[in-house]
Amino acid sequence: MIALIYNKNKKGALELYNYIYEWYTTRGHEVITNIKSIDLSIDFVMVLGGDGTILGTAKEIYPLQIPIIGINLGRLGFLTSVEKENIDTYLAKTLDKNNYVIDERIMLDLEIYYDDKITYKDVALNDVVLSRNYLEGMLGFKVEISDTKVDEFFADGYIISTPTGSTAYSLSAGGPILTPTMEAILLTPVCPHTLYARPIVVDGSANIKITLTSVGRESIISVDGQRHYPLNNNSALVIRKSDVVTKTVRFNDRLFFEVLGEKIGKRK
Repeated sequence: MIALIYNKNKKGALELYNYIYEWYTTRGHEVITNIKSIDLSIDFVMVLGGDGTILGTAKEIYPLQIPIIGINLGRLGFLTSVEKENIDTYLAKTLDKNNYVIDERIMLDLEIYYDDKITYKDVALNDVVLSRNYLEGMLGFKVEISDTKVDEFFADGYIISTPTGSTAYSLSAGGPILTPTMEAILLTPVCPHTLYARPIVVDGSANIKITLTSVGRESIISVDGQRHYPLNNNSALVIRKSDVVTKTVRFNDRLFFEVLGEKIGKRK
């Protein structure tokens, strides 16, 4: 049994959705189309859209850890498994588990404190981003890793990302690319006003604490670019690797660095 989810705002998504639905049902496979009905009886969730659609789906099905197959209808689609142009080939491959492997990608648990009290909790597959309002001054950060102070500086923002998120905003901010199944956490400052603040990669077992020492109006915390929380001068974040992973399907002929080269090449 599979689940089929699509982004109705993507051009051609409905037509492809109908095609895939018919492809599986005519071969005797049950297809679930309501994301609220997804449970552990589902073999995998097929998502038609871009990276944003997959990030939203990962949050919706959390913490079931059902494998996701992404069909790229977006611009880059780092999280997707295949391109829509090759859909028939890869639909057939889903019927034999020897054609693919299931990667486990770490997620980040986030706790947001106001005045030393937990106010919000969330979970991220890509990243947690602290951003200033660009009409206001820079943010002040104190960074602690496993109870040890590492840095204190001013910057436009700060990105805490998973290896999956290393090819997203962190990459644009000068962070390194990590292979997606690593158990590591990446810390990337955005336009730091200092000579020495640089991206840091820490072990996945580390606890990260970010304390805000200076915050302008309307500064925010963004989780996977989809959920947003306010920041103030009494804010702090604690971030650690979640016990739950996101599972994604990777076909045997889709190697990470080959796909990465294709995706980065699209920016030329």
